[in-house]
Amino acid sequence: MSGLTVAIGVIIAIALATAIASISTVLMTVFLGLFLALGLDPAVAALERRGIRRGWGTAIVAVSFVLVVIIIVVIVVPATIRQLAHLISEAPDAIMAIQSSDWFITLENALGIDLSAAVVDGLRSVTNLSNFLAVSGGVLRAGFGVVGALSSAVMIVVLTLYFVSSLPMMKAALTNLKPAYRRPQFSSLVEQITASVGAVVAGGITLSTFNAVVVFLLQVAIGSAVPALMALVAFFVTLVPLIGSLVFLLIGTVGALFVSPWAAGAFLIGYFLYIQFEAYFLTPRVMGKAVALPAVLVISGAMIGAALLGLLGALVAIPITASVLIVLREVVVPRQDARTIAPEE
Repeated sequence: MSGLTVAIGVIIAIALATAIASISTVLMTVFLGLFLALGLDPAVAALERRGIRRGWGTAIVAVSFVLVVIIIVVIVVPATIRQLAHLISEAPDAIMAIQSSDWFITLENALGIDLSAAVVDGLRSVTNLSNFLAVSGGVLRAGFGVVGALSSAVMIVVLTLYFVSSLPMMKAALTNLKPAYRRPQFSSLVEQITASVGAVVAGGITLSTFNAVVVFLLQVAIGSAVPALMALVAFFVTLVPLIGSLVFLLIGTVGALFVSPWAAGAFLIGYFLYIQFEAYFLTPRVMGKAVALPAVLVISGAMIGAALLGLLGALVAIPITASVLIVLREVVVPRQDARTIAPEE
């Protein structure tokens, strides 16, 4: 009977793991909707502090969110697609121009290797049709992936609007699951965690928006043909705190080499100066004390999250780390402080 019980338990565990894996896309969609809703909640709270009732504040934030989504779909996405198509069509000529430039030849001679052959081999591997089909899983699967991404995007918008309007009821329902004598402390803990996560999400999106605008202006200034595309890449890359801006510094500089070495140098200097301005002026004012995490925890959390769930994991790692620290500070540490007498042996 013991063996049978263990075997049934293992079967049930495998079945649950399979079920969770099969609905992982749905779970991620719901999680993203809740994540964005927590990022919009500080805006609703700010309107409440100005005397606007929560219902009207939620409606204002929801309409603003929908308008931003419409602007992105109507203006940003078509411009990005056009610039991506232009980049693909002009890439061979740009690469040949770089290979024939003086600085590329000088670098090739200094390194003592055939950089041109390495570039050609890399491009041949990337543009090989069989490799593309192997990576994408075939044209049909890639098409289904695009359709699935669009449907998921629509569901994320709908869920975000729903969660923004029902967030207080959700927190109250979660608090009611605890015994009555624990509800005040638990409610305070939930409020702190949601406020911290919301501030981090809202602050991260704000800083990434500033990053995208600065990158767009710098790319226009150096004469880049794909400023909107680079700005969009900068927005998503810089969502990762601390290391995102440094990563895009390398991406943007390499991309600017397709314009000219002088353009790459100008972008490197300009964006590096902005990183300093962001670190010492923007971030303290935008983030405030929303998440007082040591830098080593931020970097470690982002790396672990990226290894587990990619970009999404890197984004949610910081709020999760902050939530764990809040629980430690508000629950674990007080309990340890209350234990002033050593237990009897």
